[in-house]
Amino acid sequence: MSNLFEQYERASSRSMSRVREAPRLDRPLTHVSSGFLSTKLQDDEVPIFSRQRINFRPPETVTHLLVCNNFLVMAMAQKLFRLDLERPDSPDELSLASPAAGDKVYRIFLDPTGRHLIINMAKSQETYYLSRSSKKPKNLVKLRGMAISAIGWNKQNASENSTAAIIVGTIKGILLEVEIQSGDSSSFFQQNLEQYSKQLISLGEDQPITAIEFERMPSSSKTEYKYFILVTTPGRLYQYVGTVPMTTEPPMFQHVFQNYENLQARFQEIPGDFGTSELKLYYSKYRGQPTSFAWMTGPGIYYGKINTSVAGNDNVTMETRLMQYPESEGEVRLKHPLSIILTEFHVLVLYADRMRAMCVLNEQFVFDDFYDTNKYGKLLGLCQDPLRATIWAYTETVVFKYKITHEARDVWQMYLDKGEFDLAKEYCKDNPVNLDKVLTKQAEQLFLDKKYHKSATIYAMTQQNSFEEIVLRFIQIEDKEALKHFLHKKLFALQPNELTQQTMLVTWLVEIYLNCLGELRESSKDSAQYDAVQDEFRKFLAQTKIKKCVQDNRDTIYQLVKSHGDVEDMIYFAVLMHDFEVVIDHHLQQEDYQKALEMIKKQPDIDWVYKFSPILMQNIPKQTVRCHSTTNIVFLLIVHRR
Repeated sequence: MSNLFEQYERASSRSMSRVREAPRLDRPLTHVSSGFLSTKLQDDEVPIFSRQRINFRPPETVTHLLVCNNFLVMAMAQKLFRLDLERPDSPDELSLASPAAGDKVYRIFLDPTGRHLIINMAKSQETYYLSRSSKKPKNLVKLRGMAISAIGWNKQNASENSTAAIIVGTIKGILLEVEIQSGDSSSFFQQNLEQYSKQLISLGEDQPITAIEFERMPSSSKTEYKYFILVTTPGRLYQYVGTVPMTTEPPMFQHVFQNYENLQARFQEIPGDFGTSELKLYYSKYRGQPTSFAWMTGPGIYYGKINTSVAGNDNVTMETRLMQYPESEGEVRLKHPLSIILTEFHVLVLYADRMRAMCVLNEQFVFDDFYDTNKYGKLLGLCQDPLRATIWAYTETVVFKYKITHEARDVWQMYLDKGEFDLAKEYCKDNPVNLDKVLTKQAEQLFLDKKYHKSATIYAMTQQNSFEEIVLRFIQIEDKEALKHFLHKKLFALQPNELTQQTMLVTWLVEIYLNCLGELRESSKDSAQYDAVQDEFRKFLAQTKIKKCVQDNRDTIYQLVKSHGDVEDMIYFAVLMHDFEVVIDHHLQQEDYQKALEMIKKQPDIDWVYKFSPILMQNIPKQTVRCHSTTNIVFLLIVHRR
């Protein structure tokens, strides 16, 4: 058996050598897809997160910055600076005429499309609206006197003239539904830009609203929309789920909140808040469904998945956990974070003097970007463009942009460490070396779980494991079918030019089948099982790939079959190989002249008719003459003798 192992390994090594050498003729190794070559990506040498300083100096001290749909807005005391990043040579600088002396911007809110901007002032608590096409902020009368702390934008909205229904939150815990239209499209007699403003619910003055996110959920209903609404305060995350009739009059979200008039909304409370919080959702594509969320709280980041597919579910968060803020070993704990950003696999956390990141899969601290505050000043905020996915950080005088490069490069390893093999394979399917590692680990785990057939299937897909070691593992277990299954899978995974390996595997499988049939014949316990194995063996031999291999090695196969005394399968194999003389000789030796005659009738070679007719005439003359008359063989014999 060891000789067979060694021959197979040597043949495989020669094949691998040919695979290694061939690409050198026409392409660099970094592009080769073979599992036996290094597939190290050039991106692996570049950090996942890299910072770039923007070559721009604000005209005044920056207090707020947002970027949506490649449209940048900065607030500077009582001024606004707007810049289309695709046309950086045409900036807008606008003044905010507040009635209060010394007033300044409290918060700014920009919708995901970059078309609608809302500005809330700190001292006067005046609120202004500015459309992208306008250069004059307009007062929102119905929101006067409110300190607006959060806005949930309607991501289904595509209008340039209207915000559609949005949810506004205040520092006093009030939620309102508002719709704003730009003055150009408003009615002639309409005095206010707000189409309506309606209070939805009050959480109490001790619960300032810090974030609002809402999204339409998938629904099979043809008369209703289904929504979930997430609202955060410094220490609580509320969930509201409900339906809205498609033909409803505004305020539309009143239908959702009225379900909670006599019912406490579901919420998660995390003690130890520091006066504020942030909620971020991750979307794989804009206007799609969010897949995860991150909530910045006092003790850490509350992270989880979002599931909107369960009918009747009033809880859209799942697999939640509280992750500690990233810290270096032995360091003094930093002050409270200022802001967070959620990407597909990481949470970025902003402090006054640095940006840090940790992976949400294993909660590992993976990135620490320190800022020289003496040079740049303290960091003030962090934002992400929801359409372009660019990340921006800023101080009072400097703006920075972060680039993400191949964020998923190590994700396969993290999923592998967690035993989530399908996900690990998904994230390394373009890297044969890493994929082989995942397949190997999966096969090993299946073997340990005694799922031998599945293990054999996966082992057969690997490229860099020792064939001998794998086979020895399966030989040592009681389930002999697993070894056969592995050899089957390995055989059909071979390339057409790997003839030596094909021959060895086919020979071995024939030996296994013959051994199994021999054991079943001796036991005489289960004829149905014997018939099933024999049928499987014959189908195996009849396959095109196998048939060609055994034709090239028929003498070896004959010797194997004869050594097992398996007459039935020897006859089947001879017929398969068109070795009719062997079959006829066998029937004559057994004095089964009728079967010999039937075989002569089936084969096309007249020489065998001429050779065996005399002995058949001696033993079954009538049947022989009748057969010859029916098939015109007598005429053929006469012609042949002439």
